[in-house]
Amino acid sequence: EYAAKSAQQSLLAPPCFAYALHETTVAPGLDERQRIYQSVDWQWLDVIRLGTGLTVTAELQGTTTDATGTNQVGGVEYRDEQGQLIAAATTRCSRPLAPRAIGPDQPEGKYTGAELEQIERAILAESRRGDRPQYWDDVAVGTELGPLTKGPLSIMDIVAWCAGALGVPDDGDIISAGGLSDEVATGPQLTSWCAQALTDWASDAGFLHRLHVQIAELPGLGSTTVVGGSVTHRWQAGANHAVQIALTAKGRDGRALATATAIVVLPTHSDAVRLPIAQPLDFQPNGTTQR
Repeated sequence: EYAAKSAQQSLLAPPCFAYALHETTVAPGLDERQRIYQSVDWQWLDVIRLGTGLTVTAELQGTTTDATGTNQVGGVEYRDEQGQLIAAATTRCSRPLAPRAIGPDQPEGKYTGAELEQIERAILAESRRGDRPQYWDDVAVGTELGPLTKGPLSIMDIVAWCAGALGVPDDGDIISAGGLSDEVATGPQLTSWCAQALTDWASDAGFLHRLHVQIAELPGLGSTTVVGGSVTHRWQAGANHAVQIALTAKGRDGRALATATAIVVLPTHSDAVRLPIAQPLDFQPNGTTQR
């Protein structure tokens, strides 16, 4: 009943549901090396409605080699039953010559009772706008979103994500076929946290269109990650109205685990978001500010 009254009049899958269909690591060969998920550039052109059938294709788009190893760029497309492109991801994976630590090289985090209580309060204070539209007219450059808190990270958090995203570690090995350690959150998992911060803020009436995530470090067991950001640009894009957002996912010590740039399409007080988006929007250059 709630969904029927919403902007899309349907139950929707979250954007990163796409990871359940393909983990987006496109890095064939070199089986003896790690596959390290460095970055991903997502485009969503339409929402994923209940009952939509999706077909996934993936291909290796490019390979470069240097003194440290090999870098592979892959593309994954998700199309509906009519062949219309719903979402696409371009990923970059490194294949280092020497094994590389892909999580923090430190013991599992420990917390005092007061620290755990503070984390719990932060999580309970979070909300998603849901049926309260986030109107473009009311958003300014500098408008903040978040924080979204994830943690402390448990082994069950990792297992549950990997089971859903086709990245379970191989038997007898701590590295999965997707290059994932069994003691850290995955790159796709960290990406989905960024996406949730955006969709919580955008409301049911908004639409997450693009998300580029650059990963510096993966959160380990016991870690707590906080995602937050602010609007850097706002502009009219044809029939739609868009904002660009800079996000950072920070660890407990304040270090940036990942940085992200997103484009969210929002309704105005007079116009709804027009979907599907026919021509993907470009990110606005750093150093410029559009109001």
